[in-house]
Amino acid sequence: MANPSCLRAAARNLSSSLFRNSTSRSARFVRHHSSSPASSVSADELSHFSGLASSWWDPMGPSRVLHLMNPLRHDFIAECLAESSPAPPRQLSPEKQNGSEASSEGLRYLDVGCGGGIFAESLARTIPLSRSSSSSVSPTNAASILAIDPSSTLIKIARDHARMDPAIFEHMRSGRFRYENTTVEALSEQSTEDTSSASSSSSPAAAADRTFDVITLFEVIEHVDPKTSPLTFLKHCLRLLRPGGWLIGSTIARTVPSYVVNKVVAEAPWPIGVVPRGTHEWSKFVNADELRGWVEEALMRAKDGTARRAGSEALQGMKWKCAGVVYIPGWGWKMVKGGEDWGNYFWALIHGSCARADNSLEKNVVVTIEACIRYIAIGP
Repeated sequence: MANPSCLRAAARNLSSSLFRNSTSRSARFVRHHSSSPASSVSADELSHFSGLASSWWDPMGPSRVLHLMNPLRHDFIAECLAESSPAPPRQLSPEKQNGSEASSEGLRYLDVGCGGGIFAESLARTIPLSRSSSSSVSPTNAASILAIDPSSTLIKIARDHARMDPAIFEHMRSGRFRYENTTVEALSEQSTEDTSSASSSSSPAAAADRTFDVITLFEVIEHVDPKTSPLTFLKHCLRLLRPGGWLIGSTIARTVPSYVVNKVVAEAPWPIGVVPRGTHEWSKFVNADELRGWVEEALMRAKDGTARRAGSEALQGMKWKCAGVVYIPGWGWKMVKGGEDWGNYFWALIHGSCARADNSLEKNVVVTIEACIRYIAIGP
């Protein structure tokens, strides 16, 4: 009679061989397609916002409402962070042990669709100039920021403006603050490849270097290319989010009140209107419950790594947060809890456990192969 321990060892060896071959084929497939990942960037939107580049930093120009809303973005992020446990220390790869992020107790931020840098630059100002600084920690607790945008014109505007501030320029020199002309899809594809390489070399620290503690999507989701599903866009964002991290954004509800405020009034001729005509497309606005459904599905797909649903276990530890924001002439933007249907609103999701489903699948395969070998060796 065959020794049970030998059967288990044989089953594990065979299973490992199968998974290595499968992973190798999958890696080749990913590399083949990663050079041109499907982009969520709309050519029309890109052209529209690039055309506003020269006036992006004019506080009374077409981007005036973004300048006015910016302090509230910081407040909402601070609220989210206050409702979650502090993130555990990040493991850094050996090459970063002596870098700008070493010994940092702050958070890594990714600002997607940063435009000319209104939010990203304001967040960079909260980063301490030195790790030994005893100054009070900002509620947003940023240690580093990567801000990305598909418009090379806007990235140039953002970099040029940031260099005008010596403190911000120092953060750019140290690498704690960076602008990149890229898309979240390209960043996600690169992260997937790097993480696969790190996993094969058993380096969890290297894999952690590719994720972020907070990812922001301010006024972005309603400008995604209609040919690309917002679900796919969100999936790429969540692949870059660290377990326990926050995905935070703002958008506009697709309701009658929002149409009146954001299309009829906001895009009216001067002196009534506050944004250029054509800035918004009402059909692309997103209601809060609709967005939550997309985020939950994207979270399951991001965990599974494919187009299949990973199941409800991917949603364990998830928390959804939402708050309306209203612009009041003379007073500016005010946060209104429960006012998500009125127009603009902030939304946020805290990412729970991100353990891949592959481990449980491999265990099932081991059990199945072991049972087959036992059947062959000792009979039914």
